[in-house]
Amino acid sequence: MKIFSFAGWSKSGKTTLIIQLIKELKKKDKKVLAVKNIPNKYSLEPESKDTFKFLESGADKVYLIAKQEILSMKKIKNENEAIDILKSDFKNFDFLILEGLYIENIPLIEVFDSKTSNNLKFPIDRLSAIVSDRKLTNKIPCYKRDDISKITKFMEEYNG
Repeated sequence: MKIFSFAGWSKSGKTTLIIQLIKELKKKDKKVLAVKNIPNKYSLEPESKDTFKFLESGADKVYLIAKQEILSMKKIKNENEAIDILKSDFKNFDFLILEGLYIENIPLIEVFDSKTSNNLKFPIDRLSAIVSDRKLTNKIPCYKRDDISKITKFMEEYNG
């Protein structure tokens, strides 16, 4: 499984890019797992609702089923444990795409928009590539937002 994390300032276009990359990878029959990290405390249901109560009472795993969707919930100690679970439970996937989760040794691609920020969020030496509305450096690959096929090729060929 190839794992990539996408970073960038709010409103830089991370989610839009990830959606396009997922569609392109699916055209190539790749199995894609996408994970959105929310750094602050977030509850899918208020504390008074059942799934929250099940998880808080000590259930090892809780599922929420609604129409044609299923959501799995589990308490974790930290972000590294989350990655270990994803690698183990979804080892047959080709790609794991993370948004907003930055873990050392996982390639980091920053999405940059000069209209929303003046600086990159991360130092260039921490990044594996940049997707931007303009060329920012020659030190690492720098792609335009509409270079979806080039970005997916980079992801497929990346060896760290």
